[in-house]
Amino acid sequence: MIEQIEFFKMSGAGNDFILGDNRQGAWSGFPLDRLSRGLCRRGTSVGADGLILLEGSSKAHFRIRIFNRDGSLADMCGNGARCAARFAFLKVIAGRQMNIEAPAGVFSARVLPDSRVEVEVPGATEEPAPIPVEVQGRTLTGLLARTGVPHLVVFVRDVETVPVAALGAALRSAPELGPEGANVDFVSTTKGEPFPMRTFERGVEAETLACGTGATAVAWVLHRRGLTGPRVRLGVRSGQELSVEISGTPPTFRLTGEARVVFRGILLQESIEEALTCG
Repeated sequence: MIEQIEFFKMSGAGNDFILGDNRQGAWSGFPLDRLSRGLCRRGTSVGADGLILLEGSSKAHFRIRIFNRDGSLADMCGNGARCAARFAFLKVIAGRQMNIEAPAGVFSARVLPDSRVEVEVPGATEEPAPIPVEVQGRTLTGLLARTGVPHLVVFVRDVETVPVAALGAALRSAPELGPEGANVDFVSTTKGEPFPMRTFERGVEAETLACGTGATAVAWVLHRRGLTGPRVRLGVRSGQELSVEISGTPPTFRLTGEARVVFRGILLQESIEEALTCG
């Protein structure tokens, strides 16, 4: 029985994660869906939006397994990928320039000299699609974009007045979005850049302080509607900025922002057992 495991707690512009090195199987002896649920609980454990494990890959420097706060697996996480890249650089798993494998595909990342990281976000080639959704007794039309994972982008006058917890939850599981639903992003263009946005994340089932694939989806929608050029700045709930550069056909998205180490810690056996019990 493993008595302790090292981890990093990291913040990607406010989107926070637990990062671990599983290349030698240190984490593999546990039911990881339960462990991620337990470890991500705030107040009684480490607390995070998700758990990300680095594992071996034959296609890239490493692959990432992304567990949401509810224990479900995600195909892609933009801010999580940026944190994974900086974690890999600090742990000498890769240099500043690297390739990462995720369920959404293989993509590149670059660790900048400061605490920022630029990462390529896999995206679909189709145009953002208008989707009318019946919610809370009215019809709301959002634009569905897939940037590794699906996002419904909804334009609002003022993001500060949006009841994200209630409206986001209702839209996230709307039948019009299919059985798995989608993440929901609210954005306002009234004040210009950085465009303020808020996200209700699938798998976390709550608003998060930032969402990298959400910022990418919002940037793509804004660009295709002719509201921005190829470089888009977004203001996220944490008060920080994420930037997205769009180029080429089909489009390539590059997401840049902070990927900061909050602390490095050790999970003791009692912490693991408690997380598994409560997860």
